[in-house]
Amino acid sequence: MGSHNSTPELKFVCRRNLILSINIDKNTEKDLQLSVEEAGKLLAEEKLEVVDFSSLVDVSTDPGHYVVFLEIGGEASEEVLQECCNCLDLSFVDAGYVSSRKVKAIGPLELRVVWRGTFLKILEHYLGLGTVVSQFKTPRCVGPMNSKVSA
Repeated sequence: MGSHNSTPELKFVCRRNLILSINIDKNTEKDLQLSVEEAGKLLAEEKLEVVDFSSLVDVSTDPGHYVVFLEIGGEASEEVLQECCNCLDLSFVDAGYVSSRKVKAIGPLELRVVWRGTFLKILEHYLGLGTVVSQFKTPRCVGPMNSKVSA
């Protein structure tokens, strides 16, 4: 990394153990972020924006699939949401994911648009538990112990 004007340069490192994986695929928080950014570009063309997002692996279906939760600023048409979903799916470039999707070992990605303010309510919940606002990070991958999320 090096230094700049005698100050060490820092590199942002994503949270550990945040991996979406069903089969042989391994997608990190960074991979998810890049996919959401690509979908965000598509939404921006429609004067919409991604407010926040999270994800989970749904293995209650066969085959399992990724679910991405988006809070979108504005109202998107069904056509735009379908394009957004396809964009998210195609933006995961991990070889394991791509090959598993081709042979249908992983099902199509599912996009769920959440109510406006959903992620603010998550923040408020954690603040109520004593979390300091400056230390809070939106969960990017919801684990299986939070099964109520997918219901």
